[in-house]
Amino acid sequence: MLANFLFMQIGIDASRYRATDATGVEWYSYHIINSLIEKILKLESNIDNFILYSPSPLKFEKSVSELIQKKPERILQKVLKAKRLWTLWKLSREMAKHPPQVLFVPSHVLPLTRPKNTVITIHDVAFKYLKNSYSFFQYRYLDWSTKYAVKHATKIITPSNSTLEDLVQFYKCPRDKILVIPHGFKPPKSSRKKAMDNPFENFDIFKYFKINKDTKYLLFIGRLESKKNLERLIKAFEKFENVHPEYKLILAGKRGVGFEKIMQTVNELQLNEKVIMPGYVNEEEKEILYKYCQAFVFPSLYEGFGMPIFEAFHYEKPVLTSQTSSLQEVAKDAAYYCDPYDIESIELGLHKITGDEKYIKTLTDLGKKRLEDVSWGNTATLTLLALKEVNL
Repeated sequence: MLANFLFMQIGIDASRYRATDATGVEWYSYHIINSLIEKILKLESNIDNFILYSPSPLKFEKSVSELIQKKPERILQKVLKAKRLWTLWKLSREMAKHPPQVLFVPSHVLPLTRPKNTVITIHDVAFKYLKNSYSFFQYRYLDWSTKYAVKHATKIITPSNSTLEDLVQFYKCPRDKILVIPHGFKPPKSSRKKAMDNPFENFDIFKYFKINKDTKYLLFIGRLESKKNLERLIKAFEKFENVHPEYKLILAGKRGVGFEKIMQTVNELQLNEKVIMPGYVNEEEKEILYKYCQAFVFPSLYEGFGMPIFEAFHYEKPVLTSQTSSLQEVAKDAAYYCDPYDIESIELGLHKITGDEKYIKTLTDLGKKRLEDVSWGNTATLTLLALKEVNL
C-alpha cells in the first residue's frame, strides 16, 4: 500500500532520539524513528528518504545502523548545534532555508518556520488536569506549544482516544485533524550477563539497597513526580505493609516535580527501610527489577499512554493501574483498576494482585494476549501513511 505513493523527502525532528537515560517521549522518538527507518529501507519498492535533524550526532542501535550502511543515501543526518531554543531557533532556520516536503515532529513543539505539511505527535495534555505538577514556565510553554500545534500542524497524531478528546475539549481542535495511532511495543533484549544464582549481585545499586532475588517487592517505574500519584501509593503501601511486612516498594526513576513531597511522605510514615528509590535504572537493571517483582503498580493520575504497562505484561506480572485517562485503552482487560484518588482503593488492589493466585494468573495471561495486538512495526506503518497522505 505504501509503495503506491510517489517519492517523498520526509524531515524528522530527532532531537529527542535516545535510549540512554530516556523517559516516555524519548523512548517514543527512539522506537518510532527506528521503525520508520526499518520500514522504508526494507520496502524494496519504496524510494523515500528521511532527513533526521538533531543537535548532536545520533547513535543508532546496531540493527538500524547496519540497514543505514547499506543505503546511506536514503537516511541523511543534519546536526544543527544549539545550546538553547533548538526547535524555535535552529530547526526553524533550517526549515526556512531547506524545507522537506513533510516534517514529522514526534513531540509537542513545532518550529516557528516549517514546511507546508507538518505532522506532530501530541502525547498528552496532563498539564491541563494537574497544573500544580508543573512549574509556571513548564505550564505556560506546554500550553502555548499545544495551542500553536493545534493551529498550525497539518495533522496531529495522538497515542490514545483520551488525548484526542482532551485536544477537542481544551483546544477546540477539529476531530478530523487528529489521528489516533497507539504506541507499539518491542520486547527488550535480554541481558547478556552471565546467569547467577542471584542476578542482583551483578549490580552495585542493588547491593547498596540490599535487594536480592528473595526480596518480595512491588515495582513502579517512571518519573518520581506528583502526577504519578506516588504519595497516595506510598500511603496505601503503608497500610498493605502492616499486613505483609515482608514486602518492599521500589520506585525506580528520575526525580521530577513534587519529589520533595514524595520523600516527605516516606519520612513521615517512617518507611525509609521499606520504600526504595534507586533513581534512574538502565535497561539491564530494569530487566532484573521486572523479572523478580511480585507485581507492577502504576496508579498514575494521568497518562497519554502508559508504556511501562506493556513492559510489565512482557514479564508476565500482574498490573495495578488507574481507571483514568488513557490507561484503560492501554491495558484493556489485563489490569486491576483502582480509583487513584482513593488510598483504600489502591490498598485493596495491592492485596488483590499479590494474594489472589487465580486472579493473578488471569491477569498475566490477558497481558500476554494484549501484547499480541501491538508492535512498533504497525505503529510505523500507520505513521508513514499519515506522513505521505498529508502531501497528496
